[in-house]
Amino acid sequence: MRKSYVTIYDLQMRKVAYLENAFGIGYETPLNALWTARFSLPANDSKNTECQPLRFVEIFDGDERVDLFRILPNTARRSSDGQTITYECEHVLATLIDDVLFQYHQIGNLGVYTRDVLAYILSKQTVQRWALGTVAFARQFEYSWENENLLAAAFSVPKPFAEEYMWTWDTSSYPWTLNLVEPPAGEQAYIRYGVNLRGIEKQTDPTDLCTRLYCLGYGEGVNQLTIAEVNGGKPYLDADTQAQYGIISRIFVDRRFESAETLKARGEALLNELKHPRISYRVDAAELYALTKDQLDRFQVGAQVRVIDEELGVDIISRVVNRRRADVTGAPGDVELEIANRPQDIAGTIAELQDRQRINEVYAQGATNFDSHDFADNCDPTHPAVLKFYVPEDTVRINKVLLSYQVEAFRAYERAIAAAPATTSGPSSITTTGPSSITTTGPSSLRTTEQSYVFGSTEYGSIGFEPNNWISGVHSVSGNHNHGIPDGTRLMTADGGTVTFVSSGAHTHDEKFHIHNFQGAPHTHGMDHTHQMPHTHDMPHTHTIPSHTHDIEYGIFEGPIPTALTVRVDGNVVPGLGTSATDVDIVPYLAKDESGRIQRGTWHTIEIAPNSLGRIVASVVTQIFVQSRGGGNY
Repeated sequence: MRKSYVTIYDLQMRKVAYLENAFGIGYETPLNALWTARFSLPANDSKNTECQPLRFVEIFDGDERVDLFRILPNTARRSSDGQTITYECEHVLATLIDDVLFQYHQIGNLGVYTRDVLAYILSKQTVQRWALGTVAFARQFEYSWENENLLAAAFSVPKPFAEEYMWTWDTSSYPWTLNLVEPPAGEQAYIRYGVNLRGIEKQTDPTDLCTRLYCLGYGEGVNQLTIAEVNGGKPYLDADTQAQYGIISRIFVDRRFESAETLKARGEALLNELKHPRISYRVDAAELYALTKDQLDRFQVGAQVRVIDEELGVDIISRVVNRRRADVTGAPGDVELEIANRPQDIAGTIAELQDRQRINEVYAQGATNFDSHDFADNCDPTHPAVLKFYVPEDTVRINKVLLSYQVEAFRAYERAIAAAPATTSGPSSITTTGPSSITTTGPSSLRTTEQSYVFGSTEYGSIGFEPNNWISGVHSVSGNHNHGIPDGTRLMTADGGTVTFVSSGAHTHDEKFHIHNFQGAPHTHGMDHTHQMPHTHDMPHTHTIPSHTHDIEYGIFEGPIPTALTVRVDGNVVPGLGTSATDVDIVPYLAKDESGRIQRGTWHTIEIAPNSLGRIVASVVTQIFVQSRGGGNY
């Protein structure tokens, strides 16, 4: 006799109870989604105390082990049949919900395969309950998650696949094993009216029909990722059923995708499912496997099943996408199958899981930023005005880089003569030859050393002297002459003595005399004479100018204005510019990397060189989209 039963295990997988009084045992096993189960116990059953939340439940459908679940909520009911407590359960795959990928995680792309990605996710378990088993796919897509639970992250891995896939697992040993495989091909079971088919219901649902799919990934607004760069410039995919159904456009948005290639692959897989209406059959059948032991009478999720009903004209082969058993104890042979040309998208299941675990799907999308760099500087043809601005490494997109500028007159803010140090001129010596004529007026002061003069036999005119002046020199004079010296003038002789001058008419003398400290009132030297021999005037004196400064004059003083200029951006000349310009697009002239994108994580330089001395006033405005990731919280 088939006997279905339930066994309870604690969190350490130790058996704590066998529920022989369990009834109303049922389960649902959707394809690529979380399985659920339920059972009831009489309210007065003492083993209700062992049915604690999150304990593990092993459910059997007769001799067949359904799988391992864990207890979630329970509901107590009173009816005419007595009091019961019903327990809702979910598959232990949901234990992956208990761990999260905190903050931002990115993995994949070239050289990183599907198995590597799944292994990375499972490595984040706090308790290593799940190990990775068979992985039948070796794709190299790039994935990113932020504040995501492990189950949602794992289920997202095969989403970009164009092929059908199927999650399977083995919970009969610990740690449990998770597999990602291809679903079985070919017909695994038959359902035929009059044999095991009790009822059939067909539903055609064109609600999600789509023949043109726009794909959007990470970002927002004009900065949101599209597939245009990997799809011939088109941000959408077209299905081959447009002739049949027309153009029906849908927009697919999944901000977890940061790679255009991965986003496109996901879009192609999704469009392949949506290009036809979803056709599903709800089949009420009798599962005869327990009686016949024939695999054709066994209905498994993921298996291809052929359904034949001649009266309705139904003869289809499609995949079992859900299997329900409402009561394995009360109606052991009854089974409800959902057969469809495609499964329901798993996103709905994931959303429910996230709601239940109270974790929001929060992805840091970044923000669009406007940044302005202003500068003003004097410059000339060999010293250009230079502006440098930095593009951060985390810049996802650069939307605009605009330059505006104008020329002005060269500007200074003070003017002055430099401070002068002290200066000194030393002794001087002047040598003259030939005739000379010197006429002076006004007060004079003359100090000389001994000098020799030769006077010819010529009438010299007169020289005016004040009394008591000292005169020295050598005279060789003959004939009748008058020195013009008043009688009584004291003269110094060669030996240092003095004599009193008395005019004597015609006479001859050769007399050496000196003039010392000749000082007097305004007078005139009227000397119409000739120095007949070379002589030297030695003047031992010093002229000193003391050190001094000149005050600075502060103000704004303008110079020339350039009439032409040259603009270089990262060394590239921007042609066709005048002495002023507004919002010049300099993106084409900025330095690019190997992929043709503006270089990130580096400085960019703008140089403006005028044709003369002048001043440049300029501004650079950048519009960039930056990820809100990385760094600290300061």
